[in-house]
Amino acid sequence: MDARTQPILVRAVRRLLRPLVRVLIRHEMSAAEFAEISRQAYIDAAYDHYRIPGRKMTYARASVLTGVHRKEVVRLVQLRKTGKDVAPQSPNRTGRVLKGWLNDPDFRTAAGKPAVLKLHGDAKSFEALVNRYSGDITQGAVLDELVRLGIAERGRNHTVKLLASGYLPSHDHLEQFRLLGVCATDLLTTGAHNTEQDAENRLFQRQFAHVRVPAPLADEFAALAQEKSDALLQELYRFLNERLDGERQTTEACRRVGLGIYQIDQPTNPEKNA
Repeated sequence: MDARTQPILVRAVRRLLRPLVRVLIRHEMSAAEFAEISRQAYIDAAYDHYRIPGRKMTYARASVLTGVHRKEVVRLVQLRKTGKDVAPQSPNRTGRVLKGWLNDPDFRTAAGKPAVLKLHGDAKSFEALVNRYSGDITQGAVLDELVRLGIAERGRNHTVKLLASGYLPSHDHLEQFRLLGVCATDLLTTGAHNTEQDAENRLFQRQFAHVRVPAPLADEFAALAQEKSDALLQELYRFLNERLDGERQTTEACRRVGLGIYQIDQPTNPEKNA
């Protein structure tokens, strides 16, 4: 990578990762799990896009292209052949505390249910639970995260009560995750294509944003943008459907085509280190 490209690319990667990592942290995916998925993505990209025509991709070439150790390349290629996703890592420290609360007899009632724990004190306190299962993370930090996820609540007389055995996203949230994957992939695929092509072969990619827009005007803009965007998408959808009705039997090569639109609505404070 040349000296001019590297700092620009690094900043771009950091910016695009921030909102993604925000989602990952909220749903308890650790940095170790993300690193494993990232390595798998490097192998996928090497095998899908950087084969030498007429030659078989080798473990050594994949290692040179990606910087992943050859032994790791072998493991990840075998995983790729199975069609399975990367195996999840061990639970994060909050997850280990939750598991201990659910399964360790010291923190359960005689009936086998998770006990209401004192915050501090004896060997059966929340502090003792955290010390046993989370290492050097403070009980306050673990409790804040369990409360944020709706898994536990602070009670009277300095106690903590377990409310649920874990965070389960609703069906609506699961659909939003699916849409995030589809839409972000399409946007980044278009962006990657455009970095590799001459101007005349680039795909349509436009964006604008104004800063310091008063809230009432921002609300008006949101309503207008949704109305106009819906109308445009419906028009393009109808165009393709009408034309395709008469061309179902075509033998020509086909492509996946479409248009994505997204709304921008953020605080005006600039991101740090952008």
